[in-house]
Amino acid sequence: MKATWFCTASLGEGCRLFAVLLLVCQWSAEAAGITDQKTSAVGSSVLLIAPDSIKDVNYIQWEYIHGSSTHFIVQYYKDSSAPTIYEHFAGRVDFISSNGSLLLKELQEADSGIYKATVNLIESDARKTILTVIKPLSEPQVWCNSSLAGFPIKIVCDVQEGKVDMFSWEKEGGPLPPERCYQLSKNRSVLHIMKGEKSDCGSYSCNVSNEISWNETSLNLTIIGVSSSLEHAQTMSGVALVFALVAVLGFTMLLCQSAKRRIKGETWRWLFVFIHGLVCLSCVLLFVAMVIWMHNEGPSPAFILLELFLLYAIIITILVMGTLALKPAKLSGFKTKIWHRVILDSAAPGAMIAVVLFACLLLQKIHQLHERGCSQPADLTGSTVISAVTALLGLLFLFIWYHKTQVPKREAECPAREQVQELRERTQEQHCPTSTFQYKSLGFQQKSTTSFLILCPGCQKKQRAVETKQL
Repeated sequence: MKATWFCTASLGEGCRLFAVLLLVCQWSAEAAGITDQKTSAVGSSVLLIAPDSIKDVNYIQWEYIHGSSTHFIVQYYKDSSAPTIYEHFAGRVDFISSNGSLLLKELQEADSGIYKATVNLIESDARKTILTVIKPLSEPQVWCNSSLAGFPIKIVCDVQEGKVDMFSWEKEGGPLPPERCYQLSKNRSVLHIMKGEKSDCGSYSCNVSNEISWNETSLNLTIIGVSSSLEHAQTMSGVALVFALVAVLGFTMLLCQSAKRRIKGETWRWLFVFIHGLVCLSCVLLFVAMVIWMHNEGPSPAFILLELFLLYAIIITILVMGTLALKPAKLSGFKTKIWHRVILDSAAPGAMIAVVLFACLLLQKIHQLHERGCSQPADLTGSTVISAVTALLGLLFLFIWYHKTQVPKREAECPAREQVQELRERTQEQHCPTSTFQYKSLGFQQKSTTSFLILCPGCQKKQRAVETKQL
């Protein structure tokens, strides 16, 4: 320190230049010793080469330099029978005395550093090897954050073990299509698709590599046209359509039945309750499906008006069902005014028509969204078949109940009615000789002459003639 200061103070710029040249020479001498650089994998072996410029070798030593610390590995004297291997590397090195090379086995990441071989203690001829020990690359994991059409998609390539020097991407075994303008992150480990489209479907491969290993993993990207919530809305619309069609079938059967076989009494009441229940359930399902649709695709005036009408139909059908099921006599009280009757009578038919039309419309719109992606559309077969079988079994049960309870009563009344008709024909032929006990024997009570005359048109003429003579 003092010498340097003296040199600087005495000789000025010339001494300072001389000091710089000494440092440069020292760095050059040190740099000359670094003649090799190697990279190996964890768990493998590496052969370190000793200097070969010296012919007459009497002594060789290997050193391990890591940072500021130095550890001896091997010392070998020509006259000795075996080399001296130090404890730090015992069991993991093989010294080759013929050429002075060193085989380092079972490498660990901590073995990275500088390995120096000196022959005959000549530092200028020492050979240094910079060794880097790294882990082999594990198989990359490729995943995406979304696959919904119309939304940004991020495909991530992640390596759990090993240091990756380079990431590269391929689609369907070739380079990425330039027309789609894919974007990569800074280290190229993330592939960005700005807006998912049907053309983005396919297999994406992530290739990772470093100095000692290479690996690849593929991801099959399937663009989905609709979200899972819209698939639920599609299922609800299909079931609502089935329930509405079965309700239409039930109303049609009630309207088309003949006067003689018209369903009456308890069977009519419970059939009406069941049909209104189907209408109410279909309205609720379509109402929920429309809410999901507007939440995903945005509101529209037509769908908002439909929601209000469906809410009105749900309230009216629940009112009619509850009244018919609990207190059917009060239903006539709700129809005292014309506009009350119009509201009650038009709610269910109007709701059926609205559900059929708008359920078909919603199913068509969701199907169009499916076309944006390459995924398979949702299969509605199971849900529609189950709902149709359930609704039709309800109708079938009511009609079986009707035939078991009402039809036998009507068949029992038919013989008596036939006997009355036959008796009327005889009365007309025999100028009404029918007596009261004949009607009583058939189970009918003659209450007055007027009722008797109404049953016998021939007797009416005879009675008028008698009354005219008396006058």
